Amino acid sequence: MTQKTPSILIVDDEDMVLSSLRGVFALQTDYDVIEANTPNAAIDAVERRPIDVVISDFLMPDMNGIELLKEIKKRQPESVRLLLTGYADKENAIKAINEVGLYHYLEKPWDNDALLNIVRNALEEKTLRSQLGTKVKELNQLLGQHGELEAKHQFLEKELEMAARVQRSLLPTEFPEIARFAFAHLYQPCDAVGGDFFDVLEKDASAILLVSDVIGHGVQAALTTMLLKGVFREAAATIDGPLAMLGEMNRRLHDVMPSGMYAAAALFELPFASTDITFANAGLPYPFVVRSDRRVDEIVVQGPPLGMFPTGVLPYECRAIATAPGDVLIAGSDGIGSIIRDDGAMFEDDAMRKELVSLAGKDGSTLIHDLMERAVAFGGGAPLPDDVSLVAVTTTGG
Repeated sequence: MTQKTPSILIVDDEDMVLSSLRGVFALQTDYDVIEANTPNAAIDAVERRPIDVVISDFLMPDMNGIELLKEIKKRQPESVRLLLTGYADKENAIKAINEVGLYHYLEKPWDNDALLNIVRNALEEKTLRSQLGTKVKELNQLLGQHGELEAKHQFLEKELEMAARVQRSLLPTEFPEIARFAFAHLYQPCDAVGGDFFDVLEKDASAILLVSDVIGHGVQAALTTMLLKGVFREAAATIDGPLAMLGEMNRRLHDVMPSGMYAAAALFELPFASTDITFANAGLPYPFVVRSDRRVDEIVVQGPPLGMFPTGVLPYECRAIATAPGDVLIAGSDGIGSIIRDDGAMFEDDAMRKELVSLAGKDGSTLIHDLMERAVAFGGGAPLPDDVSLVAVTTTGG
């Protein structure tokens, strides 16, 4: 079988950059290179043909690179996305990791050898993912065609059920009762087991809430949540403050997690003596605060996922969130936002904020369960594309 030539889409509004990149690939590869000098031209190219790797400049007229990669992700979620920035500006790369599933970023001027290695690795990983998906489909076909495999299939289902029970046992059966705050949660994996996880630990003067989303779902992601829980508990027992805790958790996880595995996470410190919540983020979607006066605030705090980079390469950020009685903090994985409507719109685009505004005034438990019902309705009742977990923290007193 003839191997398909990889397709590379390069997007930049500067002809010199397009020419330089075209020259690098022409001299050292046989890739099929497609050029676009505007974001709209890039979207047209993506809608006409499959693209393996997209390399986009960050700063462009009409639409920046992050916005473009988000549009490309909707149309071709399997494409590998790279961001090119001339600002040596790691904040944009972190934002892209958080919002569009960025594979890597490069700073201008780039190193040609590093660029080629990144693209080769991206293509190899994409090929392996495709081959794995093909093997899974073939296995599913065999299970359907051969009755003698039914017993093994039932055995595997029992094993998955046991794994699901083990994973559910890792989640808190109840939240602590603390002054000024009340907790509620919702957890719905798209498979028998998933990679979403949350936990809460009481300390002397505060409670620490962890909300996390391990990349992927299934057994491997579920096993990683077990590791994450242990690392969180150890860090919380010995270190004060969400910012320092994230740094320590990242150090430990980077040392032991397999290559390509990482966990988006956020830590919230809820003090017993005030209603100001301290928040540090490691790649989790930005949380919302639904105010009692019907305002909805998105809390933008950036940071790389745990285990992706060695500690210190990209800094974590921390922010205090002032809350008042009746305010509800909503944090969770990207599962609910990734629910897609028939026309390709994602729930996170506009619908989620509008629904949160309409749900203002409800308690945290009612709010997240109603939000989930509306998200499922938005997607036409289709099976969930990803695990969903939501945690609500309602401020009850001043």
